[in-house]
Amino acid sequence: MRQLASIITFYAVSPIHAGAESSTGAIDNPIQRERHTNYPHIQANGVKGAMRAHYRRVENSNQTINYIFGTDLGNDKDARNYKDENNNDEYMAGAISVSDAKLFAMPVRSNVAPFVWVTCPLILKRLKTDLELVRNKTLENFKIPQPSNEKFISLDWSNEEENIILEDAVVTKEKNIESSELKTLFPDLDKLLVISDQMFKYVSENCTEIQTHIKIDSKTGTAQEGALRYAEYLPSDTVLYGIVTYDKSYFENELKAETIKYHVESSIKDFMQIGGDTTLGRGIVKIRWINGGIQ
Repeated sequence: MRQLASIITFYAVSPIHAGAESSTGAIDNPIQRERHTNYPHIQANGVKGAMRAHYRRVENSNQTINYIFGTDLGNDKDARNYKDENNNDEYMAGAISVSDAKLFAMPVRSNVAPFVWVTCPLILKRLKTDLELVRNKTLENFKIPQPSNEKFISLDWSNEEENIILEDAVVTKEKNIESSELKTLFPDLDKLLVISDQMFKYVSENCTEIQTHIKIDSKTGTAQEGALRYAEYLPSDTVLYGIVTYDKSYFENELKAETIKYHVESSIKDFMQIGGDTTLGRGIVKIRWINGGIQ
């Protein structure tokens, strides 16, 4: 099967809460994490649901939304109104596929700036593989930096500091590297450091944002007993990315994959909301599309 593909990037304008199912330790509402790395991520169903909701607000077309995202007759009020040419309910898979949103870089407090972004060799290796998957050659000749533990490599940032404080850890500069390829993919990251996989694991587990939530008793005007809870968020300025593929054969006689790709990427752009706590202004992300080729 031949498909078109793109990478969609998410830059967190406000903290993101893509909630997990159960509490962990003192955190009542933790975020989703990968099982094998424990890195934060956003599961594909949440990404696709956010894209669908945003598309509905922009386009407001029941039939088109079902062509693109598939029908959900049980839960989706728009899909329940969809009928085929014989006026029968019809289930269909949709013309696009969406992956999990993977973590690329996290903001960390520092002594050289309000914050810097950090990533690691494992994440860069993943990104390179994902770009190969979508037939994008931007990182084809990019050599992945391999900093030693407790050291960092600066990408496209000519800082003169030999030692930098990241939260409560001190890392020492190994070298600076000019990387126009990564700058092309993520132009907003002007202070990007590569740290070791071991140190990044610590950052990803301990540098998220924890917020306290309470419920006010309407009668007393004070905090309701037993209503205190702690929620975890990916902080503002976190960067994630996912893969979107467009089926080149599913709607061969109705909607070409090229048309679907152009339409989706023209409709889902600029800013959208993802994750929970919508009424608190959480989960606002800035979107950029990175084009791929034919799979």
